[in-house]
Amino acid sequence: MHRFQTILVSGRKRPYTSWTFLIIPPNVAVNWGPGRQAVRGTISGYAFRGTASRGEGALRVPIARDFREEAGVGCGDTVEVALELDVAPRPVHVPDELRAVFKDDPEVAALYDSLPPAHRRAWASYVSEAKRPETRMRRARKAPGGIRARAFPS
Repeated sequence: MHRFQTILVSGRKRPYTSWTFLIIPPNVAVNWGPGRQAVRGTISGYAFRGTASRGEGALRVPIARDFREEAGVGCGDTVEVALELDVAPRPVHVPDELRAVFKDDPEVAALYDSLPPAHRRAWASYVSEAKRPETRMRRARKAPGGIRARAFPS
């Protein structure tokens, strides 16, 4: 586990100017390799999981608004960080309504399985977070078009 202090910053380019990022010092991630990396740790004692990726010349992790509010931190704050690579699997719970669509269309099921984890989680959440069963079904029936387009739900 790497421990360091850093300042939470906003992105410099649109659309990231409204986002808040944790910048990972180069000496921490030197052995992590290229590309996106799943990470976990704590910020000011509050546990989080995220994905580190390169952007604007730094390795950074976007920090969600809900997390920042819970932890009582914001852009410009100096925070204590403990961070490590997250090698634990991040399973995606596929709701029954979406499973039914996949059963009827194996091609869409295969495309879904080939999507990056963030896309799979987004579609699963989009369907499962609806309160009414008919809304979950409507969203599940809408999913194949978005999955084929490799797009996030809207």
